[in-house]
Amino acid sequence: MSEAWEHLKPKDKFSVIKTQYISEMDYMVLNMLYQPIVGTDAIGLLNTLLIMEKISSKKETQMHSVLLNQLNIGIPSFYAAREKLEAVGLLKSFVKKLDQENHFIYEIQQPLEPSVFLHDDILSLLLIEKLGFKEVESLSEYFNFKRRDMEDYLEVTKTFVDVFNFNSTHLASHENELEEIKQNVTLKKENEKIPLVTKSFDWIFFNSLIENLHIDEEQIEKELKRTIELFHQLYGINELEMFDYVKQSVDYVTNRVIEKDFKQLIYKGYHSRKKQEQSTAAIQNKSELRLTETEKDQLRKNTLRLTGFSDAEIEVIIACDTTPPLIFLKAIKTQKGGFVSDNERWTIEKLKTQSNLPDSVLNVLIHYTLVVQNKASINQNMMMTIANDWAQKKIFSPEDALTQVKELQKEREKPKNKTKNNTYSNRSNNRKETLPEWAKDESNRKETRLSKEEEAFFAEQLNKLTNKPKEGEK
Repeated sequence: MSEAWEHLKPKDKFSVIKTQYISEMDYMVLNMLYQPIVGTDAIGLLNTLLIMEKISSKKETQMHSVLLNQLNIGIPSFYAAREKLEAVGLLKSFVKKLDQENHFIYEIQQPLEPSVFLHDDILSLLLIEKLGFKEVESLSEYFNFKRRDMEDYLEVTKTFVDVFNFNSTHLASHENELEEIKQNVTLKKENEKIPLVTKSFDWIFFNSLIENLHIDEEQIEKELKRTIELFHQLYGINELEMFDYVKQSVDYVTNRVIEKDFKQLIYKGYHSRKKQEQSTAAIQNKSELRLTETEKDQLRKNTLRLTGFSDAEIEVIIACDTTPPLIFLKAIKTQKGGFVSDNERWTIEKLKTQSNLPDSVLNVLIHYTLVVQNKASINQNMMMTIANDWAQKKIFSPEDALTQVKELQKEREKPKNKTKNNTYSNRSNNRKETLPEWAKDESNRKETRLSKEEEAFFAEQLNKLTNKPKEGEK
């Protein structure tokens, strides 16, 4: 982690302060609730800082090298642990330049009370991800301090005025002294929730979607916004998917989202999808356990070749299989000298959400519209109709989708073969042909102006796009 070395050096000094005393219950919460989320390095760092604060004077500073030796970790591990403590609200870090070096102040924050922790969506969901629902349910029962049933008892507790004789005029005469005491002691704030800010969720687009649901806007803004951003970050749920979950959770009598139903729908949907992906991956791993990536690619191509696909078709299938739809769409539009419009982006997102077709199948549909039919832009109604048909036919692979495209082209060619009208015939002869070979009948293949070399060039461009290095790689 080069970022750690840029911001922190072993010779940089630090001092420790804390905002509250840490009780035995706090230590229980740290080890049972926080530790599974932040890890042992982070809790070890916090414990060491607490000890240093206890044995050091408030003005004493030490070098970070002492802390690193005490924890037996390096700068990158220390920096990662510190960030985790900051992220969950257990630590605040401050820095300033002092004598040509950085001086840090680490302010230890009091852990949340167990009931507050378990009512926080972010922390509870992270804990469930680490420990599982059953274990977190057990912890919640442990920290649930219920009162005994005392229905048959009569309360005989005395009030303050029953025991003490209190003179209100005496209080007024000591108002200045009382105010001075208040200024010396900072009033503890209510437990604050962990801040959660994401720039990747398009709130303008999402709000335009839910506008027609007539939901209580104040509930979305004050009660659900943080939860929605949390689910977006944890599970990668996009705006259209989130809209679908919200729509299923609305009580149309009160025009409010039933928050419990909303969370359960997302949690069940995510984990059922995750299990399905794991099951599919397990089946594939059994058959491909000893194959290298190159061998897997070659096996895939050989299988397609034996099925009857040409080399040009195989390259298109591989490109469709390995490229996200929006990137695939952008690649084709760039090849054609165009750009992706907002309507096209929304159409692809809507297709992903409503059709549940794999990305590779959507890519074939995009290719059919823009390359085979040579359209300038994708048409939402047409793509929705075809996607609906393919979903009902359970077309879940790019090769099956390609076969469907061939059938579509045969249907499109039938009227042309039957028409005898000279006007139509002349107009047809003047038409610029843009169909690739794989989308035609054998008898018509010579008419195409898109050669195998051009198809190979297009496939090569897509492969370059999909194989470009990830961010941070050279």
